[in-house]
Amino acid sequence: MRLGIEKQQRLVNDVSHELRTPLTIIRGYIELLEACGAEDPELFNEAVSSIKKSAQHMQSLVESLLFLARADQGSQPLTKVPVDLDELLKKFVEDYQSPRVQILKLVPCRIMADAEFLKKMLAAFLENALRFSPPDTVVKIELTTCGDVAKLKFIDKGIGIPKDDCEKIFDRFYRSDKARTKSNDNESSVGLGLSVAKWIADRHNIKISVRSKPGIGSTFTLKIPII
Repeated sequence: MRLGIEKQQRLVNDVSHELRTPLTIIRGYIELLEACGAEDPELFNEAVSSIKKSAQHMQSLVESLLFLARADQGSQPLTKVPVDLDELLKKFVEDYQSPRVQILKLVPCRIMADAEFLKKMLAAFLENALRFSPPDTVVKIELTTCGDVAKLKFIDKGIGIPKDDCEKIFDRFYRSDKARTKSNDNESSVGLGLSVAKWIADRHNIKISVRSKPGIGSTFTLKIPII
């Protein structure tokens, strides 16, 4: 019981911490606009942009929390059907529309999966790789097969993860270190993306392994049963 209470208190503290920064930013810019009005177009555009980003950050946090809450309660149903993983991945990357994403190899394979949940998982791994990589680098994706398993890799040249932290990165709100709380493109992370991805992977019997070296980069490998 005590462990459950401590876990709940930690969650409340984490959520409060995540919300404090965007709320402070929003309030600060609103007060600035109230004081200066819209007389300075540059200031006005800066304020609107910052308020929008902060609101998006909070929306992402709330959506992830609701997803995980439903998952914890067992009310997050999946509908698995045969899915051509190579086609889904190709379309996913095309829709993502980022010059920083490159497909190295795509081998045809079919899996049993909930396509929408699978895309949510792919987005979490890809966004994590992009977020912690220099803006002039490319995240590479590779899909191969070995026997009855598909191997999907996300390869980046980012800041890397210390060996002792590789297992912890899937914990909710976990940060490997202070450097990983900020991205090179100044987009905020709510620290829940990999937790959501891990939940989806577990429900699809997907095994995740992480190979990383600080300052060199990381490779996330997903081993997915094929049919």
